[in-house]
Amino acid sequence: MANVALSVIIPCKNNKDRLIELIRRVSRTLEGTEVELIIIDMNSSDNSVIAALNELKNHNLRGCVIQSGGGTITSALNTGIYKSDGKYLTFVFMSRLYKNYMNEYLQTAEKEQADLVFAVPSFEGESARSVAGHLNTGPVPLKGTELLSELIHSHVYFDFTAVLLRRDYLLGHHIKFYEDCNFGYAEAFIYNVLLCDPKVSCADIRLERDEHELNVRDEGAFNASCYSRIAAMLKVFENAQLLHMENKGLLELFEYRKLPSVVMGVVDILKKENFSYSAIKKSLRQKGYDKLLKTSAQTPPSLRKRIFLWKTLPWYYRPL
Repeated sequence: MANVALSVIIPCKNNKDRLIELIRRVSRTLEGTEVELIIIDMNSSDNSVIAALNELKNHNLRGCVIQSGGGTITSALNTGIYKSDGKYLTFVFMSRLYKNYMNEYLQTAEKEQADLVFAVPSFEGESARSVAGHLNTGPVPLKGTELLSELIHSHVYFDFTAVLLRRDYLLGHHIKFYEDCNFGYAEAFIYNVLLCDPKVSCADIRLERDEHELNVRDEGAFNASCYSRIAAMLKVFENAQLLHMENKGLLELFEYRKLPSVVMGVVDILKKENFSYSAIKKSLRQKGYDKLLKTSAQTPPSLRKRIFLWKTLPWYYRPL
C-alpha cells in the first residue's frame, strides 16, 4: 500500500470547471504532503470524469476518479473511504468549502495521535467550559460519549462536514454513512464515530468559509426525504443502546431530547414547504415517528412547549 498521509475524498456531480479549480487549490494547499485525491463522480453529464482525470495526470497528482453511477452521496462517500489508502482522510463538499485548514488538521492528528480532528468549536453555557478544557490540554482525555452528550445538549457545535478521521479507526469499528439517508447523513456519521469513543483532538484554527463554494440547495431538505434524518438518528440510537446500555444518561438524552428534536425539525421543514398539518401528522403516524415525541426532565422547556402545541393545537403551530 502506498505511503499516503491524507486521502481527500471529493464527491461531485457536474460543475466540471469548479471541480478542476478545487483540485488545484487542494493540491496547492497540501504541497509537500503525501496526499491522494479521490474524486467520486455521481453520474455527471458534463465530462467531469475526463476533465478530472486529465487534471490529475497533467499535474502528476496522486489520485483517481471513481464513477459511482446514480447512487446517493452517502454511497459515494463510503466508496471513497474503502478506496482510500491514506492514514487519515477528510471529505470536501463543493457546496460547503473552507479555507486552508487541512494542514493544521493533519499536524494536530499526528501530534495528538487522534482518531477525530475538528476546528475550534463553538461553546455555549457554563458546562461547556469544562469540555473546552479537556480538548487537547486537559489532564483527562475527553471521551467521545461526553462530547456527544454536549452536542445533544447544544452546548458545543462544530461542522460535521469539516473533519479529519483516522481511516483505520473507521474500518476497525465498521463505521460508514447510512446509504439510505440523504439528509442529516453527516450528523449521523459523526454521532456513530463518537459512540465508539475515539481519541478526539481540536486543531487550533477557526474555520473560514470559502467564497468559491457552490450555492446549491439540498433538495433532500425540502421534500419527503427529510424523513431519512429521523430514520438515521433512530439507527444511531439503536447503536447507542448496543454500545452503551449502561449509560442511562446518554440514552435518555437521545430518547427525550435528540429524537423529539429531530422529529420537530422535520415538522418545521415540511411546514415551511406549505405541507398541511394534517398531512404531516398522517405521515408521522404512518411511519410511527409520532411515538418519538416523548418528553421528560431531559427535554428542554422550549422543545416541550413545541411538542405540546404540535400535539394539541397543530393549526396554531409555527415553525422556528
